[in-house]
Amino acid sequence: MKTVIIGAGNWGTTLASIFAQKHAVSLWTTTAEQAQSINELKENTKYLKGIALPPQVRAVKKFSEPVDEDDIVIISVPSNQVRSLARELHTTVGKQPLVCASKGFEHQSFKTMSEVINDELPQSPIIVFTGPNIAREVAEGKPTKAVLASKDFAAVKRVVEVLKNDLITFEICRDIKGVELCAALKGIIAIGVGIADGLGLGKNFTGVLMTYGLREFTEISEFLGISKKTIYGIAGLGDLIATCLSHNSRNKKFGYMLAKGINSTEALKKVGMVVEGVQMAKTISELEDLNMPIPLFSTISKIIFEPNGHMPNRFIQCLTHYKYN
Repeated sequence: MKTVIIGAGNWGTTLASIFAQKHAVSLWTTTAEQAQSINELKENTKYLKGIALPPQVRAVKKFSEPVDEDDIVIISVPSNQVRSLARELHTTVGKQPLVCASKGFEHQSFKTMSEVINDELPQSPIIVFTGPNIAREVAEGKPTKAVLASKDFAAVKRVVEVLKNDLITFEICRDIKGVELCAALKGIIAIGVGIADGLGLGKNFTGVLMTYGLREFTEISEFLGISKKTIYGIAGLGDLIATCLSHNSRNKKFGYMLAKGINSTEALKKVGMVVEGVQMAKTISELEDLNMPIPLFSTISKIIFEPNGHMPNRFIQCLTHYKYN
């Protein structure tokens, strides 16, 4: 038995390193060249520089080896690649559990990642892996907790037994869509915190921002049918706080660059990884048409997407005159 991790970005590589404590891990890369580099250097120099990988991690080009029936498969690719990957997996996986560690939302269909996977692989039990999990911190040996959400208790039990490790402990829940929506929504607030940091507005202002951000986060979450238990759990509030506070948060880095006058396209290039909060901002901005009181989310979305952008000063004005009814 082995763990197959599809996606050799910073999170996939981190999981490979952690889960190799007990047994072999196969880390699937996009190219053979990337796999060769990781195997020779025992390090993913592009996405997780400075973190040595244990010998139990072996990188291979995706689909270059079979997946056995007793393997655990973890999907850790950007959200915009999840559907195409799931289609490719159709002839590769059977009925073994699929663990979705990809966070995000499919804008066109308004579906979460587990729903996208289920569209393409309805025979596979799906377990969502989420929570306050900043990859660099976990890779450096700092402990955290994660949520495994599924309606298939037997599948979760098996996955917990296989993935048990010294750094990440697990909570179990059944609110699959709720934990995924929380994971997607928090990125927008973290972009706002990055803007505040880039403008040098101080921690008092950031405290106000996170308070109003949490109000809108809750407003949207309840509209989408997410339970308060999930909103204020580690998959909701816990992930939100971690993403807003960490200097390793790609959403926060992106917002910081916007405040420094870098346009969205260039900021995304400089971050070097997918910023899921950007895609979710596009989706949530459409809720404004439903007369939902989300002025902060709407302002952040406009800073990101409007031609020539609203200057971050608009962001300051939004919070200065913020009224929440």
